[in-house]
Amino acid sequence: MTITGSSASGPTSEPAGPEPIASVPATSGRTAAWVPIALRRLIGVVAAVALVVGMSFGAAKPAEAKGNVWNRVAKCESGGRWKINTGNGYYGGLQFSASTWRAYGGKKYGKQAHKASKAEQIAIARRVLAGQGPGAWGGCARKAGLTKKTGKANRHAKPALTKAQKKAKAAKIKKLKATKVATVTKKTHSLKELAKRYYVKGGWQAVYRLNVGKVVKRPKAHIKHGTKIRLR
Repeated sequence: MTITGSSASGPTSEPAGPEPIASVPATSGRTAAWVPIALRRLIGVVAAVALVVGMSFGAAKPAEAKGNVWNRVAKCESGGRWKINTGNGYYGGLQFSASTWRAYGGKKYGKQAHKASKAEQIAIARRVLAGQGPGAWGGCARKAGLTKKTGKANRHAKPALTKAQKKAKAAKIKKLKATKVATVTKKTHSLKELAKRYYVKGGWQAVYRLNVGKVVKRPKAHIKHGTKIRLR
């Protein structure tokens, strides 16, 4: 959105200023009459300044409106419909093209953007923002107040977790930290992977010390699947 302003200029006429107060007798009524005029002029200046400041705040209002900046972009792009697919070649709340969605890793969350969750769409948008800047959303970016800062641009952004997901993750980590013996699998086939997955204090070296004679002292050395490994 381009905000333009206009200013009027030209000659102005004001009544001639009063004679210096010192030249007016103390008993004259002109002194009393002059003071209110000065005050009125001062009030007029203050009002003008307030108007200019108010206009400045008004111009910045879209960027400061309540709600997440991505909600505002989506409102502009798709009416805030995160599952939209009108067949126009753009998908989801932030209207990703198929090529952009794919290029920034979106297919991990859905074939097209509208198949992904809102949090997943925003994560990909943050990656696009880091790579292309707010111009990727044109006029909607300007209207919503989108910048790399407000949109939290990040080439490696990941979806924000819901409260339920955070709770489930915390419970899983607690369980992994309590595991004393693990069975080697395809995902945990080395000392390094075992230490990382089970949050072993002291890292792979600690796991090795508990399994001397069963494994070699190399962090990435392959361990046979099915082997029982002490962790604590």
